[in-house]
Amino acid sequence: METNSRPGRERPSRPGLEQLVTVHQLRLLVAVADRGGVSRAAESLGLSQPAVSHQLRTLREAIEAPLVETVGRRVHLTAAGQVLYDHARLILAEFEAAGIALDELRGLRSGILRVVGDTTVGTYVLPDVLGLFRHEYPAIGVRLDVGNRQHVLARLVANEVDFAIGGRPWEDPPIPLVARPFLANELIAIASPRHPLAAAQRVALKQLAGEPFITREPGSGTRETAEEAFRRAHLSVRPVMELASNGAIKRAVAQDLGYSIVSRYAAALELSLGLLVELRVDGFPLRREWHLFHARDKRLSPAAKAFLGFVGEGRWRDNVGRPLATD
Repeated sequence: METNSRPGRERPSRPGLEQLVTVHQLRLLVAVADRGGVSRAAESLGLSQPAVSHQLRTLREAIEAPLVETVGRRVHLTAAGQVLYDHARLILAEFEAAGIALDELRGLRSGILRVVGDTTVGTYVLPDVLGLFRHEYPAIGVRLDVGNRQHVLARLVANEVDFAIGGRPWEDPPIPLVARPFLANELIAIASPRHPLAAAQRVALKQLAGEPFITREPGSGTRETAEEAFRRAHLSVRPVMELASNGAIKRAVAQDLGYSIVSRYAAALELSLGLLVELRVDGFPLRREWHLFHARDKRLSPAAKAFLGFVGEGRWRDNVGRPLATD
């Protein structure tokens, strides 16, 4: 019988998956699937959209099967993509566990603490808290992200941070969360010193509701709390402006465009300088509390455990939120 093969020669075998696929590509696939699109995944990872698209094409060629498909305006996994995604999550989790184990071997001589905070606490409180933490643990690096309530939850669910600091707990979150009290937060009504209600010794909530209202964007915890206070009193408000930052709101209020409701921490400097005044509204301040959240099933690194202990001690509370500058 004739054969085309020659003695001593074997057909080269196809490379194994570990030779064709990189951990970086797996991380990108997970990010695209979790974020529902290439653009959002690229933004969350600090990469360009073309770079992510190129890596996905390379991964698809290595797998020899399509991994994602676009339906409407959202990216979905194919059958092959779902299989690879499920394993990729396990692989990435093992890499994270390996990093934590190495950190434990090194003790607290190194490590990274990743925190996301809602707009107000992230701007006016957390830089002070994290600065004090760094004084005690100078070898630990710190990364702080700031966004609205929706952004905070998205980062936490995507396992991109160790802790999130925000207002009240979310109802029915996508993953089980642990919530711990963090810091009291008073919401106050602010206005220009020239506002008609500025000199009033007592302002009824109904009076306030009739004035032009400057509010935060949808998804803001401060906005949700303010709207809830009026709703409980069976009142509606007249938003005349919707602004996405406390700094913009304070400037608009100072220009006599209306009143707003913000955290006392956010308005402390302007109040002390007389640029804004606190309105004496019945039922105010609205007393709320910020919470520290983390995923219930997350294995905390030594750096994260150190921060948890630092927060629990509470010595930092008297040294945060002091007015420094306008934003």
